[in-house]
Amino acid sequence: MRVLPLHRDDPSDYSCVSYWLLGENNAPADRNTLIDTGSTAPLNLDHFLGEMAHQSKGIGKRAVEQVILTHGHFDHTGGLAGITGLFAPDIYAWSALDRSTRTIQDGMALRVADEEAVLLHTPGHSEDSICVHLPGSSTLFSGDTLYRISDHLGAYPRAYLATLERLARLEIRSIYPGHGRPITRDATAYICACLDNVRHSLLQD
Repeated sequence: MRVLPLHRDDPSDYSCVSYWLLGENNAPADRNTLIDTGSTAPLNLDHFLGEMAHQSKGIGKRAVEQVILTHGHFDHTGGLAGITGLFAPDIYAWSALDRSTRTIQDGMALRVADEEAVLLHTPGHSEDSICVHLPGSSTLFSGDTLYRISDHLGAYPRAYLATLERLARLEIRSIYPGHGRPITRDATAYICACLDNVRHSLLQD
């Protein structure tokens, strides 16, 4: 699988990192996938299209055949209308944005690029947060579910504690978060450190 982060570095446009996933060999069965669409800014879409023009996507295949939204916040979904207008992809989200959205069920299997993914409901950052887990390559696309928690001075929903406990039980070697750089070393230790700090923080129902 090829993982291409798409993010236009512009302080005036708050946007997540989107991930464009392509198969290694552009096989017919591969599903060209975009995880999150970034913000509404037209220049952000122009940046995406510029990056996409340089990659082999498979003969006769759309650059984006499906979109997976990790949650509904604007910096992750604002560019959806532009992507939909260009590529007419299937759209997957925990909460339906409109009648065309395919709603995700916890544990749902989905072909992503050239791998099989499991879509996990991971509430905490938001009620509709999901992560995309690829067991074959021990990869996790975490949206805003995982972020560095370096102390126990915060307050967190109990649902977030349960989410971190669940993620800590998975085999994960690489994490691609919605903001910041990928975590490709000691990914499990990173999750466990966050979990330990949340366990010792104020928990709220």
